[in-house]
Amino acid sequence: MSDINFPQFRNILLEKDRIPRKLNENAEQQRLLFLEYIKNGKIKTEEVNSCQCGCGELEKIAEIDRFGLPFGSLICKRCGLVMTSPRIASSALPEYYDKFYHVLNYGHLHVHDQQALFRLWQGNKIYRMLKPYLTDNKELSVLEVGAGTGNVLKEFTAEAAKDGVTVTATGTEYSTDCIEECRMAGINIVYGDLDTMVVQGGTYDVLILSHVFEHFTDLKAEMSKIKKLIKPHGLLYIEVPGLCNIGNIATYNFDFLEYVIHAHMYNFNRTSLTAILAEGGFETLTANEKAEAVFRPCENPAVVDTSVNYSDIMAYLEKLTFSRGFLKEGIENFSTIRNNLKDELATVHRWHDHEKEEAEKFARWNEAEKERGDTARRWHEQEKKVASELMHALDEHFKTPYTSVRGKIDTYRNLREVFAKYYKRYFG
Repeated sequence: MSDINFPQFRNILLEKDRIPRKLNENAEQQRLLFLEYIKNGKIKTEEVNSCQCGCGELEKIAEIDRFGLPFGSLICKRCGLVMTSPRIASSALPEYYDKFYHVLNYGHLHVHDQQALFRLWQGNKIYRMLKPYLTDNKELSVLEVGAGTGNVLKEFTAEAAKDGVTVTATGTEYSTDCIEECRMAGINIVYGDLDTMVVQGGTYDVLILSHVFEHFTDLKAEMSKIKKLIKPHGLLYIEVPGLCNIGNIATYNFDFLEYVIHAHMYNFNRTSLTAILAEGGFETLTANEKAEAVFRPCENPAVVDTSVNYSDIMAYLEKLTFSRGFLKEGIENFSTIRNNLKDELATVHRWHDHEKEEAEKFARWNEAEKERGDTARRWHEQEKKVASELMHALDEHFKTPYTSVRGKIDTYRNLREVFAKYYKRYFG
């Protein structure tokens, strides 16, 4: 169990007065329409009373999903499998996926804008995970159920071609828009699901369920169909949103309620996924907590121990909720610090503006002082020149001997002129 004593996390998970995931206008309109369809019975729902393992001891851990819709979550106290209840009834799923799923989940009216749904390099990754378990066969028949717009199949085929492997790819879909996109891309696409392919007949070397397995309502029944579609030594690739990987996905914000969604009938961690596949007759070749896994049909697969999975998952959700609260508090503290810094910065700006104004005043005063200084220097130079002329005239007068009467008279006249100029300058 968790070393964090945070029992309040159960009540936090059971919140129902909020919409955990922000929605754009398209998604919000679709949400309201979806609620209306549920209310009017156009989309039927059903309660879940027991787990796929047969246990009826279920604990409610959520009241709503990421859109604030009234689809809660239950956890099996025996095996730890998390399931949605109430859930959309199987009979209503084709209409739901065709009319509501894509716009509600991804906020775009047209599937070709929904790049977030079909991640780039997903097909490449799947081929690389399967490659160690493939035979030397240079031809592969591949079926993807829930193929979307075909990105995975296109990338898988291109990646296999690098190894000289030719892929014959087939996909299934409910969305008519997605089917149209696949056909435009040249992908063999069929309207329907596993039932459709079982009826058509044929088996495949590889069957891909990329973010599809969690959408099935009856896992055991679907696994029985999967076994009919896979060759004896074929491979099954399953990827679902890992329940114990929530803390590593930024878009979930450490929030279980931002993770759960009504379209996912089940939520798996590594243990619950491999355990249910073992019950269905598949051995695990590789699996991780991201819930990326490769399986192979097997007569007697090893039984997976799920005895502590319930406590492990609850401990994980406790830590997750604690981390979310800690992160939220940290963000609030950061916001307070940011606001304080903003106020301090505004004060600094005001001080800076005041200093700038004072500096400009000083600059203007300095210019005035400089101008006065220049005037004083010019005045000083003129005084110096007048004084020099006066001294020179006096020197000449006193140096002239009285015997030179004419020279004395001339220097005296010059002295009078200089003195007159000096007197006029200073005494007006």
